[in-house]
Amino acid sequence: MRKQSVHRAFLLWGLYSLVANFAHPITPTFIQDLGLHDYMFGVAFACMAITNFAFSPFWGKISKSIGASRLMGICFLGYAFAQGLFGSATTELQIGIARMVGGFFIGGITVNQILYIMENSEEGKSGQNLATNVTINVVVAAFGYMIGGFLGNMSIPLTFMIQVVGLAVNGVLYWVLLKDAEVQREKLTFKEVLHNSNPFQAILDARSIMTYVIALFLIICVSTQFATTCYEQCFNYFIKDQYGFPPSYNGLLKAAVGLITMLANSTICVYLMKKTDIFKSLIPVLSVCFGMMVSIIVLDSVIPFIIMNVVFFGFNAVYQPLLQAMISKFSNKDNGIMVGLFNSMRSLGMVGGSLFAGFIYEIGPKLSFVYSALAFLIAIVVGLLMNKKLADQK
Repeated sequence: MRKQSVHRAFLLWGLYSLVANFAHPITPTFIQDLGLHDYMFGVAFACMAITNFAFSPFWGKISKSIGASRLMGICFLGYAFAQGLFGSATTELQIGIARMVGGFFIGGITVNQILYIMENSEEGKSGQNLATNVTINVVVAAFGYMIGGFLGNMSIPLTFMIQVVGLAVNGVLYWVLLKDAEVQREKLTFKEVLHNSNPFQAILDARSIMTYVIALFLIICVSTQFATTCYEQCFNYFIKDQYGFPPSYNGLLKAAVGLITMLANSTICVYLMKKTDIFKSLIPVLSVCFGMMVSIIVLDSVIPFIIMNVVFFGFNAVYQPLLQAMISKFSNKDNGIMVGLFNSMRSLGMVGGSLFAGFIYEIGPKLSFVYSALAFLIAIVVGLLMNKKLADQK
């Protein structure tokens, strides 16, 4: 039954995107029911992002020895265990530990899914397939939010239980259905494994592929992910805390986001990928995100605020496939290190965005939106510098 197949990987990634998002709409309620501090919604996410950031280069290097699909099977089982810890947590410390364990394995899942697609795509199609993968993630994740929201209305423990089972099953399916590319695997000794397990050494090793353009690209990754995470983490808690929305409302909003995202990525994103220079096209996309974020800041009425947020979510998803497709443009670089570094920088943005959103919320509920807009503006400026450098190199 095992086969090298990008399309099978898409199906399994869709199942993961669905199940992995069951817990997100119930997390604000989960935290409030435990009587924890408001900032925990940001701290919990940051704990996950910290280990994701630290160990993404590790996963990228280890995949050379073990293979992407085999590693993903291991990581799914580990993530299932982590979510079981999360669902049974009752203190802030327990939540933090559970999310850090989860982030360790999420990094492996994300990095190896990208690597699997790059290793098994037909010539010249890796960028398009990576974009398809991001679209599947965003669209299916929205419906995972919706299902998780309704499950949360019935029972929060039941939601976690279903998620744990779903993640474990997905891990087994990766082992049963997917085969890794026929490439020469590196044999790592125990000493080399320990060396690669040092997250700081793995990041330092990325110096061998670093250029000025890649450095600017990574700054954009950090800035955009900071903006998106800072916004999303605040929004999820904002509508629960300020408007009293139940988990199901959060899920329904995400479902609407999924439909808009599917429309935006199947039209705008496909056009940009096929007909334009994606490095240049990134600038207007980020500019739209910045403009819409400014409008969200000034809106106070509930209905216009919700509508603008739903539309923003859709456009916000367009830049993500563009960034992933850019990785394939650095084709002369080490894919394992490059993908791991890319995911680390995104995770760094998640750490900063989630922590900042959690603590700044105590000062002002809408301040996260302000700093999200500022981060998009920084990404636009850096993007202009990157394009200027690329033009000078031609």
